[in-house]
Amino acid sequence: MYFGHRFKLPVESPLPLRDQVCEIISEAAARNAIVHGQPLPSCRELSTQLGVSRNTVFSAYDRLVEIGLLISKDRSGYFLNPDSVTMAPRTGPDAGAAALAIENRLPAQGARASDLRKVEHPDDWNRFPYPFIYNQIDPRIFPIQGWRECMRLALNRQRLSVWTGDSDGADSLNLIKQLQRRLLSYRGIQAATDEILITAGAQNALFILGLLFAGKCGSVAMEDPGYPEARSALTLTGNQIVGVAVDDQGLMVDAIPDECGMVYTTPSHQFPTTATMSLKRRQQVLNIARDRQMVIIEDDYEAEMNYHRDTLPPIKAIDDSGSVVYVGSLSKTLSPGLRLGFMVAHPTIIKEAKAIRRAMMRHPPTLMQDAMANFMALGHHDAHLRRLHRRYKARWGAMRESISQHLPDLAMGQSNGGTCFWVDGPSNLDTNKLEENLRARGVLFDKGSVFYIDPERGRGKFRLGFASMPLKSLDPGIRIIAEEIDKLL
Repeated sequence: MYFGHRFKLPVESPLPLRDQVCEIISEAAARNAIVHGQPLPSCRELSTQLGVSRNTVFSAYDRLVEIGLLISKDRSGYFLNPDSVTMAPRTGPDAGAAALAIENRLPAQGARASDLRKVEHPDDWNRFPYPFIYNQIDPRIFPIQGWRECMRLALNRQRLSVWTGDSDGADSLNLIKQLQRRLLSYRGIQAATDEILITAGAQNALFILGLLFAGKCGSVAMEDPGYPEARSALTLTGNQIVGVAVDDQGLMVDAIPDECGMVYTTPSHQFPTTATMSLKRRQQVLNIARDRQMVIIEDDYEAEMNYHRDTLPPIKAIDDSGSVVYVGSLSKTLSPGLRLGFMVAHPTIIKEAKAIRRAMMRHPPTLMQDAMANFMALGHHDAHLRRLHRRYKARWGAMRESISQHLPDLAMGQSNGGTCFWVDGPSNLDTNKLEENLRARGVLFDKGSVFYIDPERGRGKFRLGFASMPLKSLDPGIRIIAEEIDKLL
């Protein structure tokens, strides 16, 4: 059987050519496209078909023999290993009927997790020349050398038993120690080991807390506009959300309803308006929490990125009642894909949160925890934050100037820093049409409606992020936005 016409290299794969050849052969084997007992194309045939050298194909075949997917027979060529596992052909009852039966067991349309609104970006967002979006980094400033060194240390043979075993739900003591000594002490928070839990990002922490307090705190007060993923996490875990308005000082704490036993807030840079909560208001919400025995979830979002004023202490740093659960991320400023975060709370809360985490995922990957601990211990994390601060400060200033120049009739939110700007346009500005027109010109942005409990309140509003963009692209991108807004108004 001739297989040459069946194989095609993947489009724009990041893998070396040899590994791309390995990939297409192993994929073909997995879907039964290679018949047991039939030879694969010769090195000459496959190299001609794929447009690669014979040595590349030979190296790929040799590698697949080494891992046991193929076997080599003298003078006969390469064959699929009879002991290799392939997918069984699909048989049985009608797939459509089975899918319908499963569909009927799911929640009704409109009440599913997939129905919850979230900020959405195209998968190929990095192909757009002007991606004014949040929660993506500029890969050109990722500290690859430092991270590679820390991963190498974590992968040292002497550390093998640490990350190949099951830690039984325990966290990396090295990482906790680094959090205590560096990040938390910098923020003015003193926390014992039993007051810290490592999580798979801040989002994981919020979901755990939602499960922990569901049905115990009445309603949950949330900033409106606010963080959609936090709203989703707390909603999915059975909590009733009550929106509370924000102003140029963040959450309007006087407006928190009496029936709320928990409040979620982002005081350093309110999500998405970037407003900073004043010290007076931080003390005020803490006093309310003491009086009402209310839990405060403090998401210290982008606390490091203040450019023109000193960073205020987090609410947790002035809390002497145990009312505050402090949530932070280790991956937002380094790489969102690392998925590492933490929470700091009373030992009883941490004990219960750890039990919930164990049932969900036992613990975040030990190898990643170990590498992050190395990254912090060797000073790479501090150095990276300093570099980010310098670059983001320059981008923030340029962005602010461009918005003021090209969008003078639109209100820009009060901000001391962060990596985005909140823009308030007229209510007759159709941001859906604006999004469509801007995508055609290579521009992405975040519509304001997704941040509100009632999306209608977000009409005319939008957010512009700059963390993933080079400085030189900011002004041209803002000019395009201004041109398209002028066409719509």
